[in-house]
Amino acid sequence: MSAKLKFLLLSVVCVVGFTSLSFELIILRQMVNFVGSNAIITSIVMAVILLFLSLGYYIGSVINFRLHHQRNNMIRLLDCLCIWYALVCSYGFMESVFRFLFFNNMMAARWNVFIYSLLFLSFPSVVLGYITSVIGRFVHHFNVNYTGRFMAVDTIGSVTGSLLTTLVLMPFWGMNNTILFLCCLTAGASFALAAKRQPVTYGIKLLFFIGLAFFILNYKIMPVRRQLIKDDAISRMEVLEQTEDDVKYVRLFINGQNASAYSEDENKMFGYIKFINKNFINTLPQNKKHDILVLGAGIFTVGVNDKRNNYTYVDIEKNLPEVAEKYFFGEALPENKEFVFAEAYLYMLKNQKQYDIIVVDLYSAVRSIPENFVTKDFFEMVKKHLKPGGIMIANIITSPSFTDKFSLRIDNTLREVFTQGLSRQIIQDFNPYERSLVNVIYFYADKPLDKTVYTLDKNSSAYGQDY
Repeated sequence: MSAKLKFLLLSVVCVVGFTSLSFELIILRQMVNFVGSNAIITSIVMAVILLFLSLGYYIGSVINFRLHHQRNNMIRLLDCLCIWYALVCSYGFMESVFRFLFFNNMMAARWNVFIYSLLFLSFPSVVLGYITSVIGRFVHHFNVNYTGRFMAVDTIGSVTGSLLTTLVLMPFWGMNNTILFLCCLTAGASFALAAKRQPVTYGIKLLFFIGLAFFILNYKIMPVRRQLIKDDAISRMEVLEQTEDDVKYVRLFINGQNASAYSEDENKMFGYIKFINKNFINTLPQNKKHDILVLGAGIFTVGVNDKRNNYTYVDIEKNLPEVAEKYFFGEALPENKEFVFAEAYLYMLKNQKQYDIIVVDLYSAVRSIPENFVTKDFFEMVKKHLKPGGIMIANIITSPSFTDKFSLRIDNTLREVFTQGLSRQIIQDFNPYERSLVNVIYFYADKPLDKTVYTLDKNSSAYGQDY
């Protein structure tokens, strides 16, 4: 085997390693929009990919070279892979599939992920394993001592794909361009294997497949009403502007979830925001300026019209101030409102300041539970950051009538930490006989405890309510 052919084959192996990790990371990132992100989702995707990758390794190791022209096989498979990547990684295609699954009442996220992975991730995984195995046999046939270097090249490709995709391509190019780059790499590998024979013909084919991939990625399967303003490694952010009764109404969607809304008419804003502003913000005593911490900034609608008290909004979306000022308010945030770009849990660990009000608004997604924000440890941190007499407010999307385990367990967790004085307010109308999810407000006031119990023997309620 010539040095040129060896270099070509190892280059293809490096590209295959790159695309395998990049493909996996893109799929996981895109799925956040529909099923959220947690260890279960990640393990299902990885398990399916690795299972069928191993199947591809096995097929490539036993296939008879004399009966199959492997170079042509790899060229055809890489061509298919280019279009397959564009299709199954695209937001529009994934949205249509998951909408279909949700419409057919397959609401458990793990089953939706398993079905999608089985249907659409198995084929490219088999192809990647097959090509790697076949090239490995070629290299080993001519040099039995080259196995280690072959595996090193494959691993270098995977590591490069992992780092470059998440640290460079997604943040600076966006998701669509990252997917298109993946398709171009795959089509380029196919061209490299075939170009020696008919360079012009295969060059035209290369451009055709890249153009087709571009079309697929930019074709809107579902009707588009939202304006896409960001789509990178962190999140997909969209804005929807509407006019109701001649009043502008703007909604923010983050990773496919209805994250926040703003209107000059407060009656058009989310119910739980109106509840918090009306009962906890607008009624604050005027004798001093209060310190208010909001975990989960949204678009700064908690205390939206309050220019007196001091607000600290914490969120992992660093673009929120610019988005709020440009698309929602049309002006800069007031000086009394500070934005901190940080993960809420780490902020609470590092920050020692205490607050008069802490608003926990981190549970925007129905299908994705932020695991570290529902624990006893987290709420104990929140409690420690309250000033004497301070108030904790938590907005949680859950079952108002305790029809599932999560609603029971989050209630148990909160009552374990806030042992007395914890109230539960259901914001929306609901049917107690059916499973429904609504905004439920938990609030707690840090006040002196009184564990007195009224009994038949001792009951001071005869004098009315004690103050």
